[in-house]
Amino acid sequence: MPRRTPRDGRRRALSQNFLHDQQVVADVVATLHPPPSTLVVDLGAGAGALTQAVAARGARVLAVELDPRWVRVLRSRAPAWGDVDVRAGDALRVPFPAEPFSVISNAPYAIGTKLVRRLLTDAHGLTRAVVVLQREAALRLAGGGRFAASWAPWFELRASGRIPARAFRPVPSVESAILTILPRPIPLLSPAAYPGYDRFLTAVFTGRGNTVAQRLGVRPAELAALGLPRDATPGAVDPESYARVFTHLVASGGTCRTGKGSP
Repeated sequence: MPRRTPRDGRRRALSQNFLHDQQVVADVVATLHPPPSTLVVDLGAGAGALTQAVAARGARVLAVELDPRWVRVLRSRAPAWGDVDVRAGDALRVPFPAEPFSVISNAPYAIGTKLVRRLLTDAHGLTRAVVVLQREAALRLAGGGRFAASWAPWFELRASGRIPARAFRPVPSVESAILTILPRPIPLLSPAAYPGYDRFLTAVFTGRGNTVAQRLGVRPAELAALGLPRDATPGAVDPESYARVFTHLVASGGTCRTGKGSP
Protein backbone atom coordinates (compact mmCIF):
# COMPACT_ATOMS: atom_id res chain seq x y z
CA MET A 1 0.00 0.00 0.00
CA PRO A 2 1.37 3.49 -0.83
CA ARG A 3 2.85 5.43 2.07
CA ARG A 4 0.61 8.19 3.43
CA THR A 5 1.77 11.80 3.26
CA PRO A 6 0.70 14.96 5.16
CA ARG A 7 -1.41 15.86 2.14
CA ASP A 8 -3.19 12.51 2.48
CA GLY A 9 -3.98 13.43 6.08
CA ARG A 10 -5.59 16.68 4.94
CA ARG A 11 -7.63 14.88 2.30
CA ARG A 12 -8.84 12.35 4.84
CA ALA A 13 -9.82 15.10 7.28
CA LEU A 14 -11.94 16.69 4.54
CA SER A 15 -13.35 13.32 3.44
CA GLN A 16 -11.47 13.69 0.14
CA ASN A 17 -10.70 10.57 -1.90
CA PHE A 18 -9.38 11.58 -5.31
CA LEU A 19 -9.44 9.31 -8.33
CA HIS A 20 -5.92 8.60 -9.55
CA ASP A 21 -6.47 5.49 -11.68
CA GLN A 22 -6.55 6.86 -15.22
CA GLN A 23 -8.54 3.93 -16.59
CA VAL A 24 -11.25 4.53 -14.01
CA VAL A 25 -11.20 8.26 -14.82
CA ALA A 26 -11.66 7.39 -18.49
CA ASP A 27 -14.54 5.02 -17.66
CA VAL A 28 -16.34 7.66 -15.58
CA VAL A 29 -15.98 10.29 -18.31
CA ALA A 30 -17.09 7.80 -20.97
CA THR A 31 -20.24 7.17 -18.93
CA LEU A 32 -21.02 10.88 -19.11
CA HIS A 33 -19.98 11.04 -22.78
CA PRO A 34 -20.07 14.84 -23.05
CA PRO A 35 -20.35 16.18 -26.61
CA PRO A 36 -17.78 18.82 -27.62
CA SER A 37 -18.57 22.43 -26.64
CA THR A 38 -21.29 21.41 -24.17
CA LEU A 39 -21.09 22.62 -20.58
CA VAL A 40 -20.06 20.16 -17.87
CA VAL A 41 -20.06 21.07 -14.17
CA ASP A 42 -17.49 19.15 -12.10
CA LEU A 43 -18.77 19.30 -8.52
CA GLY A 44 -15.97 18.73 -6.03
CA ALA A 45 -13.23 18.90 -8.66
CA GLY A 46 -10.38 18.26 -6.23
CA ALA A 47 -7.07 17.85 -8.07
CA GLY A 48 -8.85 17.98 -11.42
CA ALA A 49 -8.60 14.41 -12.74
CA LEU A 50 -12.16 14.46 -14.10
CA THR A 51 -11.97 18.13 -15.12
CA GLN A 52 -8.88 17.50 -17.24
CA ALA A 53 -10.34 14.38 -18.87
CA VAL A 54 -13.63 16.11 -19.72
CA ALA A 55 -11.85 19.17 -21.11
CA ALA A 56 -9.74 16.88 -23.29
CA ARG A 57 -12.94 15.85 -25.04
CA GLY A 58 -13.58 19.44 -26.07
CA ALA A 59 -16.29 20.20 -23.53
CA ARG A 60 -16.47 23.42 -21.54
CA VAL A 61 -15.93 22.73 -17.85
CA LEU A 62 -17.00 24.62 -14.74
CA ALA A 63 -14.85 23.12 -11.98
CA VAL A 64 -16.28 23.75 -8.49
CA GLU A 65 -14.07 23.13 -5.47
CA LEU A 66 -14.45 24.10 -1.81
CA ASP A 67 -10.89 23.56 -0.54
CA PRO A 68 -8.90 26.79 -1.15
CA ARG A 69 -5.65 24.89 -1.64
CA TRP A 70 -7.09 22.80 -4.45
CA VAL A 71 -8.74 25.86 -5.97
CA ARG A 72 -5.29 27.39 -6.32
CA VAL A 73 -3.93 24.18 -7.84
CA LEU A 74 -6.80 23.98 -10.30
CA ARG A 75 -6.37 27.58 -11.38
CA SER A 76 -2.68 27.01 -12.01
CA ARG A 77 -3.33 23.90 -14.11
CA ALA A 78 -6.56 24.78 -15.91
CA PRO A 79 -5.07 27.00 -18.68
CA ALA A 80 -3.25 23.99 -20.11
CA TRP A 81 -6.34 21.81 -20.13
CA GLY A 82 -8.69 23.78 -22.35
CA ASP A 83 -11.90 25.72 -21.72
CA VAL A 84 -12.00 25.40 -17.94
CA ASP A 85 -13.49 27.88 -15.47
CA VAL A 86 -12.52 27.23 -11.84
CA ARG A 87 -14.92 28.43 -9.17
CA ALA A 88 -14.42 28.36 -5.41
CA GLY A 89 -17.65 27.10 -3.92
CA ASP A 90 -19.64 24.43 -2.13
CA ALA A 91 -21.07 21.69 -4.35
CA LEU A 92 -24.23 21.76 -2.23
CA ARG A 93 -24.78 25.51 -2.65
CA VAL A 94 -23.14 26.80 -5.82
CA PRO A 95 -25.70 28.20 -8.29
CA PHE A 96 -26.29 26.04 -11.34
CA PRO A 97 -25.82 27.48 -14.84
CA ALA A 98 -28.74 29.05 -16.67
CA GLU A 99 -27.96 27.07 -19.84
CA PRO A 100 -28.33 23.28 -20.23
CA PHE A 101 -25.50 21.40 -18.57
CA SER A 102 -24.36 17.98 -17.42
CA VAL A 103 -22.65 17.09 -14.15
CA ILE A 104 -19.70 14.90 -13.27
CA SER A 105 -18.62 14.44 -9.68
CA ASN A 106 -16.27 12.60 -7.39
CA ALA A 107 -17.29 14.69 -4.38
CA PRO A 108 -16.59 13.54 -0.80
CA TYR A 109 -18.57 10.46 0.18
CA ALA A 110 -20.01 12.33 3.16
CA ILE A 111 -22.13 14.57 0.92
CA GLY A 112 -22.98 12.02 -1.75
CA THR A 113 -26.67 11.51 -0.98
CA LYS A 114 -27.23 15.22 -0.33
CA LEU A 115 -25.59 16.04 -3.66
CA VAL A 116 -27.76 13.57 -5.56
CA ARG A 117 -30.87 14.96 -3.89
CA ARG A 118 -29.84 18.48 -4.84
CA LEU A 119 -29.33 17.47 -8.47
CA LEU A 120 -32.81 15.95 -8.53
CA THR A 121 -34.51 18.95 -6.96
CA ASP A 122 -32.54 22.05 -8.01
CA ALA A 123 -30.67 21.32 -11.25
CA HIS A 124 -33.40 22.37 -13.65
CA GLY A 125 -31.13 22.57 -16.71
CA LEU A 126 -29.58 19.16 -16.09
CA THR A 127 -29.24 16.90 -19.12
CA ARG A 128 -27.26 14.08 -17.48
CA ALA A 129 -25.24 13.48 -14.31
CA VAL A 130 -22.56 10.94 -13.42
CA VAL A 131 -21.65 10.78 -9.73
CA VAL A 132 -19.07 8.53 -8.09
CA LEU A 133 -20.43 7.27 -4.76
CA GLN A 134 -19.79 4.56 -2.23
CA ARG A 135 -21.06 1.45 -3.97
CA GLU A 136 -23.53 0.68 -1.20
CA ALA A 137 -25.00 4.19 -1.52
CA ALA A 138 -25.23 4.00 -5.31
CA LEU A 139 -27.05 0.67 -5.19
CA ARG A 140 -29.40 1.94 -2.49
CA LEU A 141 -30.30 5.15 -4.33
CA ALA A 142 -30.93 3.38 -7.63
CA GLY A 143 -32.47 0.22 -6.20
CA GLY A 144 -35.96 -0.87 -5.26
CA GLY A 145 -36.41 1.43 -2.27
CA ARG A 146 -38.48 4.54 -1.76
CA PHE A 147 -35.78 6.99 -2.87
CA ALA A 148 -35.61 5.63 -6.41
CA ALA A 149 -39.38 5.14 -6.53
CA SER A 150 -39.95 8.77 -5.49
CA TRP A 151 -37.92 10.12 -8.43
CA ALA A 152 -38.56 7.43 -11.06
CA PRO A 153 -41.47 9.27 -12.77
CA TRP A 154 -39.10 12.11 -13.68
CA PHE A 155 -35.58 10.60 -13.64
CA GLU A 156 -33.86 7.34 -14.40
CA LEU A 157 -31.33 6.41 -11.71
CA ARG A 158 -28.82 3.75 -12.72
CA ALA A 159 -25.95 2.26 -10.68
CA SER A 160 -23.10 0.65 -12.59
CA GLY A 161 -19.55 -0.56 -12.23
CA ARG A 162 -17.44 -1.60 -9.29
CA ILE A 163 -14.59 0.83 -8.63
CA PRO A 164 -11.92 -0.69 -6.36
CA ALA A 165 -10.69 1.27 -3.37
CA ARG A 166 -7.17 1.28 -4.80
CA ALA A 167 -8.35 3.60 -7.60
CA PHE A 168 -8.42 6.45 -5.08
CA ARG A 169 -5.83 8.38 -3.12
CA PRO A 170 -5.95 8.12 -0.15
CA VAL A 171 -7.35 4.61 -0.32
CA PRO A 172 -10.84 4.43 1.23
CA SER A 173 -12.18 1.43 3.12
CA VAL A 174 -15.03 0.78 0.67
CA GLU A 175 -15.61 0.18 -3.03
CA SER A 176 -17.37 2.75 -5.19
CA ALA A 177 -19.73 2.76 -8.15
CA ILE A 178 -21.15 5.17 -10.70
CA LEU A 179 -24.64 6.59 -10.29
CA THR A 180 -26.07 7.96 -13.53
CA ILE A 181 -28.99 10.39 -13.42
CA LEU A 182 -31.02 10.88 -16.59
CA PRO A 183 -34.01 13.24 -16.75
CA ARG A 184 -36.82 11.54 -18.64
CA PRO A 185 -37.63 13.26 -21.97
CA ILE A 186 -41.29 12.42 -21.33
CA PRO A 187 -42.13 12.23 -17.60
CA LEU A 188 -44.21 9.31 -16.42
CA LEU A 189 -46.22 11.68 -14.19
CA SER A 190 -46.91 15.39 -14.09
CA PRO A 191 -45.05 17.26 -11.32
CA ALA A 192 -48.49 18.28 -10.05
CA ALA A 193 -49.14 14.62 -9.23
CA TYR A 194 -46.33 14.47 -6.69
CA PRO A 195 -48.36 15.05 -3.46
CA GLY A 196 -50.72 12.19 -4.29
CA TYR A 197 -47.89 10.02 -5.53
CA ASP A 198 -45.99 10.62 -2.29
CA ARG A 199 -49.02 9.50 -0.24
CA PHE A 200 -49.27 6.45 -2.47
CA LEU A 201 -45.62 5.56 -1.82
CA THR A 202 -46.12 6.03 1.91
CA ALA A 203 -48.78 3.34 1.80
CA VAL A 204 -46.56 1.06 -0.29
CA PHE A 205 -43.48 1.34 1.92
CA THR A 206 -45.00 1.76 5.40
CA GLY A 207 -48.44 0.19 5.19
CA ARG A 208 -49.60 -3.00 6.87
CA GLY A 209 -48.93 -6.36 5.29
CA ASN A 210 -46.06 -7.91 3.38
CA THR A 211 -47.13 -7.44 -0.22
CA VAL A 212 -47.87 -4.34 -2.27
CA ALA A 213 -51.46 -5.51 -2.76
CA GLN A 214 -51.98 -5.86 0.99
CA ARG A 215 -50.51 -2.47 1.76
CA LEU A 216 -52.59 -0.74 -0.90
CA GLY A 217 -55.76 -2.69 -0.06
CA VAL A 218 -56.31 -3.92 -3.62
CA ARG A 219 -56.87 -7.33 -5.15
CA PRO A 220 -53.68 -9.11 -6.32
CA ALA A 221 -55.36 -9.57 -9.69
CA GLU A 222 -55.30 -5.79 -10.21
CA LEU A 223 -51.52 -5.76 -9.86
CA ALA A 224 -51.21 -8.80 -12.11
CA ALA A 225 -53.15 -6.93 -14.79
CA LEU A 226 -50.48 -4.21 -14.59
CA GLY A 227 -47.64 -6.68 -15.09
CA LEU A 228 -46.64 -7.13 -11.44
CA PRO A 229 -46.54 -10.45 -9.59
CA ARG A 230 -49.61 -10.96 -7.42
CA ASP A 231 -47.40 -11.35 -4.34
CA ALA A 232 -44.94 -8.55 -5.21
CA THR A 233 -43.22 -6.98 -2.22
CA PRO A 234 -42.11 -3.31 -2.27
CA GLY A 235 -38.41 -4.11 -2.61
CA ALA A 236 -39.02 -6.38 -5.60
CA VAL A 237 -40.85 -3.83 -7.77
CA ASP A 238 -38.78 -1.79 -10.22
CA PRO A 239 -39.08 1.95 -9.48
CA GLU A 240 -40.68 2.83 -12.84
CA SER A 241 -43.59 0.47 -12.23
CA TYR A 242 -44.93 2.51 -9.32
CA ALA A 243 -45.94 5.37 -11.60
CA ARG A 244 -47.98 2.94 -13.70
CA VAL A 245 -49.65 1.45 -10.63
CA PHE A 246 -50.37 4.90 -9.20
CA THR A 247 -51.91 6.11 -12.46
CA HIS A 248 -54.18 3.08 -12.66
CA LEU A 249 -55.21 2.76 -9.02
CA VAL A 250 -55.21 6.35 -7.78
CA ALA A 251 -54.97 9.04 -10.43
CA SER A 252 -57.59 7.35 -12.62
CA GLY A 253 -60.05 7.21 -9.73
CA GLY A 254 -59.55 3.58 -8.79
CA THR A 255 -59.86 2.26 -5.26
CA CYS A 256 -56.69 2.28 -3.23
CA ARG A 257 -55.78 2.72 0.43
CA THR A 258 -53.13 5.43 0.82
CA GLY A 259 -51.45 7.08 3.78
CA LYS A 260 -51.09 10.75 4.53
CA GLY A 261 -47.56 10.98 3.15
CA SER A 262 -45.02 13.72 3.69
CA PRO A 263 -45.42 17.34 2.62
